[in-house]
Amino acid sequence: MKKIILQHWSGPVGELEELSSENIKAYAEFCGADYEFLKGPVFDRTVSPQSQKLHMLDEKWDDYDVVVMMDADMFTRKGMTANIFTDETGIGRHYNIQEKLVKNLAKKFPFLCDADYPYWGGSCYRLERDVRQEFRKHLKISEIIQFNGNFNDEGAMHRLAVAANFKVKDGIDFDRQQWNYSSFEETVEEANIIHIRPKVKRGGPKKPKIENYRSLVERGLI
Repeated sequence: MKKIILQHWSGPVGELEELSSENIKAYAEFCGADYEFLKGPVFDRTVSPQSQKLHMLDEKWDDYDVVVMMDADMFTRKGMTANIFTDETGIGRHYNIQEKLVKNLAKKFPFLCDADYPYWGGSCYRLERDVRQEFRKHLKISEIIQFNGNFNDEGAMHRLAVAANFKVKDGIDFDRQQWNYSSFEETVEEANIIHIRPKVKRGGPKKPKIENYRSLVERGLI
């Protein structure tokens, strides 16, 4: 299996993004995967910074059996040995909050979206070649830009699933939230990969992400 992990970031690369890149590059090596850190408008200049992650659908990656795209604030939990390429078969996270979000999305964009189709959290996608190629067939920038600043890549990926008639079925969602566990969760020590968030706890307050990262380092989780 040929595989790669991509990370994307728009704007100046700060300490957190550099640390995340180092961490995920090392994880890619552990998985026997290639790695690239992408910056700026690599997909299309008219879409939002978040939707630049749709570059993972580009034909330049067609030699890869599996492409994983992560945000630039993701970190593996220290001691975690699971392999996202061989120990996971899903595409992305659909857990709790995604159930509510997809319903809101379908109400806001009734001609583009449908709550009966998949909706995944945008911090980590895992797409096999056949799915990437099928989604690419239905990719229309005129549709993608409608999600700018409002659902962004998550709305765009959902739209592609609808356009491709990619029905919800067993095995397409991650097992719970293991591959993008929010850093504020009380059970974050169960994570495979931790998504650094501004919240300290689910209900707040908030701190700069780098401070929450350092707290997890102090706890020995990263």
